[in-house]
Amino acid sequence: MTLVEVVVAAAVVLLVVIAASGTVATVAETGARSGGRDAAVAAAASELALLRGLPFAAIDPSATTVVSSVFPSADLAAATATAWFAPDQQAGCPAGTFFTVRQTTAGTVTVAATFVASTSCGWTPVAATRLEGFDARRAAVLPAGALLLRVSVAWRAGGHTGVVTRTAVVADRPDGLCRLTAPAAP
Repeated sequence: MTLVEVVVAAAVVLLVVIAASGTVATVAETGARSGGRDAAVAAAASELALLRGLPFAAIDPSATTVVSSVFPSADLAAATATAWFAPDQQAGCPAGTFFTVRQTTAGTVTVAATFVASTSCGWTPVAATRLEGFDARRAAVLPAGALLLRVSVAWRAGGHTGVVTRTAVVADRPDGLCRLTAPAAP
C-alpha cells in the first residue's frame, strides 16, 4: 500500500466513525425525549383514571371525592403555592377554575378543575360569580353536576422539555352512589 492509500483509508474509516457516533447520539436523544414524554402521558392518564374512580360528591364532608380533591373551595384567602382558585381566566382555563399542582417522578402535574353545565351546544363553564363562597365541605348543593378536568404534566428529560395535557368531563351519576344529597323517598 502506498501512503496515499493509507491516508484515504484512514479518512474513510474516520468518516464512518463520525457518522455512526452522530447516529448513536441522535438515537439516545430521541430515546430520552420519548421516555420523558411517555412517562408524562402515563402520569396524566393515571391521574385522570384515579379521579374517575372516585365518587363525584358525597353527603359525608370527610369523604374523598372528585369535587373535594380537585375543587375544595372558591376561597381566595385559602390559596397556597400548590392549590388556588382563579376567579379570572388563567393558563388557558376559564374564570372560576381551581388549580392543584404537585411534583411527581414524571414531572410537574397540574390539575385544573372547572364546574361546567351541559347545554345543547356542549359544556359551558359555570360563572365565577356563582362560585363565590363555595366550599365542598359545607355545600348542600354543587354549582353544577360536572367538572371539566384538565391534567397537564410538564416533563424534562435530558435537555428536552414538554407538556402533555389530557382533558375529561367527570359528571355526577344521578342513579349512582355518588349523589351529594340523598334520593327522594318513593
